[in-house]
Amino acid sequence: MEYQEYISLLEAFRLSLTAENNPNVVQIVDQINETIAHLKTGKYHAMALTQEFFEVIDLVNKDMAFKGLKMNPYQSKAWNRLKEKSYQSYSQDRNALGFSGAFGVN
Repeated sequence: MEYQEYISLLEAFRLSLTAENNPNVVQIVDQINETIAHLKTGKYHAMALTQEFFEVIDLVNKDMAFKGLKMNPYQSKAWNRLKEKSYQSYSQDRNALGFSGAFGVN
């Protein structure tokens, strides 16, 4: 997936979160803003960007589990698409770097 698609997905998810005026999503929005900035400036590439996406995923998962974050249908759709693309990117990056099967990692 190209960076612009990641940026679009992140921005759509961020806008849907900020529209709710939920104080529990501030940290998620901050991490999304940071990730978007890194995508736009080209500060990180490949695995480093994938790690940033997983930080967003981790924050959202924790908020859903421990703070009762609920998503409306639009948020769920954007969130699922973002997660799916992040996991695909991770698999592609890992395979491109030759980690598949190395050191017991599959």
